[in-house]
Amino acid sequence: MPENLALGVALIGVAPIEVAALAGSILLSNLPEAAGGAKQMIDDGRSRTRVLGLWAMTALILSVAAIVGNIALEGVSPHVLAATRCFAAGAVVASLATEVFPKAYREDHHMAGIATAIGVILAVLLGTLAAA
Repeated sequence: MPENLALGVALIGVAPIEVAALAGSILLSNLPEAAGGAKQMIDDGRSRTRVLGLWAMTALILSVAAIVGNIALEGVSPHVLAATRCFAAGAVVASLATEVFPKAYREDHHMAGIATAIGVILAVLLGTLAAA
């Protein structure tokens, strides 16, 4: 949810390339986790239809969060926008630190560090594209 709220906030007064960079990074960061979650759900005996429905509903809810973030925060001061972005970034980092990184380390500890470093480099590159 915080990422999608940030995406909605990102739509306020920024260039399309910045929105695309954020949307792309959110998609790339969530896709592997979603695929893993879907596989686990199917392995646990849920039907493919039910899993697809759940993920479609999740996508809908997160899209609404982005729209709400955009509508509710349009016209607020830059300080409020900055604080909202910081909160969203902190929530994402907390989620990664408590859920994603430990599992990645348990499953393949050597590649977890390399993948994290590559992710940071890609995030910086996306940030420089947005700034250009």
